[in-house]
Amino acid sequence: MTDDAPTPAPASEPTTGADRRRRRFLIIAGSVLAVLVVAVCVGGIAFVNAISRVADRIDESERGVERTDAACLELERRLNRLSPPGAAADSRQRAAAVRGENAAIRPFLTELEQIREDRDAHWRDWIESWRQLVDARVTYADALDREAGGGEPAFFVAPQGRHGTPVVERLTDDSPDSCGGAIRRLAGPDL
Repeated sequence: MTDDAPTPAPASEPTTGADRRRRRFLIIAGSVLAVLVVAVCVGGIAFVNAISRVADRIDESERGVERTDAACLELERRLNRLSPPGAAADSRQRAAAVRGENAAIRPFLTELEQIREDRDAHWRDWIESWRQLVDARVTYADALDREAGGGEPAFFVAPQGRHGTPVVERLTDDSPDSCGGAIRRLAGPDL
C-alpha cells in the first residue's frame, strides 16, 4: 500500500536545549534593548531640561544685570538732584544732606531686593554691604547733629566687612560700572 497522503506534522516538536537558550537570549536581548531605549530617552529628556534651566538662569541673570544697572543709574540721578554734604555751610546742614542722600538710597535697596529675592549668599552680602554703608552714614549724620549742638567733632568712619575689608572696596569690586559714581559719592560724606 502506498501512502501518498502527507503525513501530518507533529503538533509540537520537542525543543532542544539550544532552541531554549536562543529564545531566552532573544528575550533578554530585547529586554536590555528596551531598557537602553528608555534610559536614552529619559537621559535625553533630563539633558534637555538641564539645558533649558541653564538658559533660563542665564536669561534671568541678564535681566537682573540690566535691572541692577538701571537701579544704579536711577540712584545716581536721585543723588545728582541733591546737594552733596561737602557743600553744606555747617554741621547741621551737612547732617541734613547726608540724610537726604540716605533717603535716596532706600528705593535703590528695595529695588535690589526685588531683583534677586532668592539669590545666593554673594548677592545678599552685596546688599548687606550697601546697608552697612547707609548705617555708617546714619551714624555720621547723628554725630554731625551732636557737633552742631556743641559736641565733639564728627568723623565719618567707613564700615569694615567681615574680614576687615572695607565695605566700600567690596561694593566697588562687586558692583557694575553704573554704580561706581554713586559708590564714590556715598563713601565720602565728609568731603
